[in-house]
Amino acid sequence: MNPVTDKNSVKLLRIFYAALAVWLLLYHNTLWSMVEIWWRSETFAHGFLIFPISIYLIWDKRSRFFTTEKNPDGLFAVGLVVLVVVWALAKAVDVVVIQQLMVVLMLPALVGTVFGLKLLKQYLFPLFYLIFAVPFGEFLIPGLQDITAIMTVWGLQLSGVPVYTEGMFISIPEGDFEVAVACSGIRYLIASLALGTLYAYLTYTKLYKQIIFVIVSLILPVLANGIRAYGIVMIAHLSDMKYATGVDHIIYGWLFFGVVIFILFYIGSFWQDKLLAEKTSSTESANPVSQFHYKVYWLFIILLLGPVINIWMNYTPVTNNISLKMPKMVKPWQADDSSQNLWLPSFKNPDSEIRATFKNLNNNKTVFYYANEYQYEAQGKELVNAVNNIFRVKHWVQVSRKPFRFKNSELEELIVRNNKEKLLIWNWYQVNGMDLVNPVKIKIAQAAGKLTGLHRGGQFKAVAVTFYESPEQARKTLRALLEKNPELLADE
Repeated sequence: MNPVTDKNSVKLLRIFYAALAVWLLLYHNTLWSMVEIWWRSETFAHGFLIFPISIYLIWDKRSRFFTTEKNPDGLFAVGLVVLVVVWALAKAVDVVVIQQLMVVLMLPALVGTVFGLKLLKQYLFPLFYLIFAVPFGEFLIPGLQDITAIMTVWGLQLSGVPVYTEGMFISIPEGDFEVAVACSGIRYLIASLALGTLYAYLTYTKLYKQIIFVIVSLILPVLANGIRAYGIVMIAHLSDMKYATGVDHIIYGWLFFGVVIFILFYIGSFWQDKLLAEKTSSTESANPVSQFHYKVYWLFIILLLGPVINIWMNYTPVTNNISLKMPKMVKPWQADDSSQNLWLPSFKNPDSEIRATFKNLNNNKTVFYYANEYQYEAQGKELVNAVNNIFRVKHWVQVSRKPFRFKNSELEELIVRNNKEKLLIWNWYQVNGMDLVNPVKIKIAQAAGKLTGLHRGGQFKAVAVTFYESPEQARKTLRALLEKNPELLADE
């Protein structure tokens, strides 16, 4: 290696370390939010291993640093701008997972900006493997619950066990079961994907083999979890509910998952590429490092751009303009203080909140009403947040959930139940004059409102009615309420 090569490489390396320090300083809160989720959630506890694994894989290739041509690339700087702007927008509307994803993706963008594409390719897998440190995937839970319930019921029917199902509830003669979030298999799926991706990278050199193995590592845990759930119900059935009904069924699950992953890796080893050793030890022939011609110092300004945009978007003038009011009901509907509101939604720190009960004077049907308003949003004070509950989980259990359209508005229908009754809930969010239920659309509408400075909050509204058999009559009751009282909907 010639002295010029060493000098320029070291210079670029120092710039990268400085940029890394600025990145840690400016975005440490987002990184720490990932650590907090790893700590409290078993689903994402594997996140503690991802950064050490990635660092080891980078260190294992350290000899390639000085033998690879470096050419600072402004195209990656443009990508870095996009990442910090998206981070600022996500921060403004408190979409934590997007913040975390953008911060992690800033690392390969920094490498590309400082060192160029050729060096980035050398460390591509370790850098992008960091995506598994981001706690995401919970949006898959409802679908995984459906698949688990379907497979369980199908297996019980094939086994000749009488079974009745309603949503996530499965009933057999010996007792009732619920396909809860913990039974969805999301933990097994995420862990299997992270392990399978790493195994494919370390074991195979051919891309098609890597892709096939990753796909199998995605499909297998879903199927295995369905078999596991079926096995738990069958054990409970055969033992007259003595086994697999408590903590032991979680233990069975992890043991079963461990066996499945061992079998997957064992079978996968038969197709291990013969040139694996060459893959991990080979290096490029020494290439001269190109002259330092790109002003990579601009990346420090780019990194600062995210926090600056976030501060500007979150500037909130002091106002007390509460627009949420008790709706004036149109006959035959009227407010009814005599009826007990058994429905208990819970939202954190709204600026205004209304709970009411309405009665139809023609047929005595009772509807529960709830509404709240957030004038603006701040940390721990958000319209759409995981801690906000449309129903109290201690009192009700979700049976089904689906979006639908009522006239020109987007609404969502929830059916929940307890041991005594069922509850049909129609709910919607009002943001920027629109009725929305999709969290992504709500966050986009909120971000647009903050960018323009016109809207910094929103409202949540819901109506609910009890029923015992078919929900169709309950739907007719809520439909009649909204048709008679169109002011409840934002577009009327």
